[in-house]
Amino acid sequence: MLAEKEAGVSIGSLRTNKGGEFTSNEFGEFCKIHGIHRQLIVPYTSQKNGVVERKNITIMNMVRSMLIEKQVPKIFWAEATRWCVHILNRSPTVAVQNKTPEEVWSGVKPNVDYFRVFRCLAHVHVSYQHKVKLDDKSKKCVLLGVSDESKAY
Repeated sequence: MLAEKEAGVSIGSLRTNKGGEFTSNEFGEFCKIHGIHRQLIVPYTSQKNGVVERKNITIMNMVRSMLIEKQVPKIFWAEATRWCVHILNRSPTVAVQNKTPEEVWSGVKPNVDYFRVFRCLAHVHVSYQHKVKLDDKSKKCVLLGVSDESKAY
């Protein structure tokens, strides 16, 4: 629904695998109510959804590389995935005439000045309400990505 509102167009068809999250009665009813035609591909035939499957492989290779290189536990795979997708959406690609997917979607060339290295050292400001006299003004953390809800890491 968010994609429809942002793009100003309706989703007419959705092709997915037969994973449980896509075959539930609840999801089927949602699609029916919103007029979305569902196409379920045959199990183990990823070539039927080739572009998506290749992009998933690219993303997961990036995630695996980041987690291993930066010695981040695998439980943070979702944060690494979000950061990879964030980077890819703001990177030029020939698929959309040497623009970024974000630029094609929003019409605005993205600013990437805020990009930082995954798992770099970060200092988070501690507000005066949460400290006592002579406490540190910041807390050491590591960067695991950006927030969708605010302009924050």
